Amino acid sequence: MRFSITIDTEDEEIALRLLGALKDVGLAPTTEAVAEDVDVRILPHTRQVLLRDVPVDLTRLEFELLLHLCENPDRVHRRRELLSAVWEVDDVYSGARTVDVHVRRVRQKLGDAAEVIQTVRGVGYLVASTGRVRVERSPNVVRLADRRAG
Repeated sequence: MRFSITIDTEDEEIALRLLGALKDVGLAPTTEAVAEDVDVRILPHTRQVLLRDVPVDLTRLEFELLLHLCENPDRVHRRRELLSAVWEVDDVYSGARTVDVHVRRVRQKLGDAAEVIQTVRGVGYLVASTGRVRVERSPNVVRLADRRAG
């Protein structure tokens, strides 16, 4: 079994004492290399988006849109497909411009990392797997789709 512990303190002495206590009970911490070039981290299990470790306040639909794009990188998502996947709307009368408005708002909130969502003119949107965005799933969270597959 694998788990992670985050020590969130600015007091280095306390952090070192906690690490020492973990070692004493046989829980030797490992340090994993964290990609320095990751600008946007998406934490689906807590529904958080972090821009360089600063929380970004997204609405439910903005979060779902960004998550869907980032979980399916390197492919162009048509507006109608996004309406179906994120908004669960399948009729031909729903305005595809809704997607444009939400993408614009997500980009505004991402600031200088907004270019992770690319526009494919006349088609839709794309998130390339450049390493600037990472979806971090908790190893202890089992999605329903994972259960069905296994």
